[in-house]
Amino acid sequence: MTPSPLGEVTLVPVASVKPYPGNPRKVPQKAIEQTAASIREFGWQQPLVVDQDMILVVGHTRLAAAKHLGEREVPVVIADQLTPSQVRAYRIAD
Repeated sequence: MTPSPLGEVTLVPVASVKPYPGNPRKVPQKAIEQTAASIREFGWQQPLVVDQDMILVVGHTRLAAAKHLGEREVPVVIADQLTPSQVRAYRIAD
């Protein structure tokens, strides 16, 4: 199977991105601060990935870092080419 190409990266309001409620990972404050420092230093080099309902697939730490920095918008890719089972698997793998 050939991987799908990267979808279009768009800027959306931070408030429109919803964390995945079933995310088993707890993000430590230190990780948020380190990621915020990375975003501040290098900018957004990796977008968040969301599903069609704007629920995070991957990027919970980056979203928390964006909120920590007071960002108004975040870059996202909407993974609308993935099936629900692929979204579940991607959440686990990432």
